[in-house]
Amino acid sequence: MHWIATSYVALSFHPDPKFADFTLRHNLLTMSQAFALPLPIMWASFQALRQSTKHDTIYSSRISQRLNLAVAFASFWLAASLAFAPTFAFGYDLYKFQHKLIASTIHTCTGLFTLLLALKSTSIGQIVRGLNDSLWNFGPASDQKNSSVYATGSLGLLYFAIQPVVSAYPLATIPTILGKRLSRPASAFTLLGSVIAYCLKDKRDNADDERQIRSTLRRGIRWGSTTHLSLIFMKIIGVDGGGLLFRGRGLWEVYPAMIAVPFAAAVSFSVYAILCFGTWTDDDIEDE
Repeated sequence: MHWIATSYVALSFHPDPKFADFTLRHNLLTMSQAFALPLPIMWASFQALRQSTKHDTIYSSRISQRLNLAVAFASFWLAASLAFAPTFAFGYDLYKFQHKLIASTIHTCTGLFTLLLALKSTSIGQIVRGLNDSLWNFGPASDQKNSSVYATGSLGLLYFAIQPVVSAYPLATIPTILGKRLSRPASAFTLLGSVIAYCLKDKRDNADDERQIRSTLRRGIRWGSTTHLSLIFMKIIGVDGGGLLFRGRGLWEVYPAMIAVPFAAAVSFSVYAILCFGTWTDDDIEDE
């Protein structure tokens, strides 16, 4: 809920006078982009953790441990992006103190809770070793369908979770296409999507409860990547004032950052397209 409120505050108007005349249509499309991936990803993550609790695997499952750590990191990142908003938004400070305080407190509490869940069954040393092992095991499992697709998607999303943090404008707006205001905070959800894709690439543990959790995660990444790509396609063809299909200069005038870095944008779209293909063609889809 607080991401919805934060997106509304940040994207319902533009603080740069040069873009002050943007239409309601544009603001709605941009807010929709802020919801397209994050909301399904958040739902899938928390629903999967709830299912882990129901099956009493919240402390023992590799998927649950990875999700707890990912949600903790994403929550801390979102809390910091509100508490230090100008640093994360290229100098823009768009939120009232009350909004910052409430939202960052909730994100921090969520992060602490999920971090404690992760630490209850393991140590910091084991977490560090596990993260290191994961970085060296991005490769697919050769005997599992779509494992290579999920591995590629996971690695791609990991790259694009880091890129906005270390890059300058306009490259920092890729892959979320949320401009200077929310691209860096939204990296939290790109990272969460990377972890979900990583969890989906390995099906060695095929117990019924793990299959149910993977089904939930698959739905989240499927609908998140599908809606994200659909909105991008709408913008490219020119729904927002013109583009490659509809008459007008909207694509070039309203989305200058995306047009300025076409290669990076195309690569990011390819990553989401790969995840769409994987999640819609997975054999386990019939188990949902």
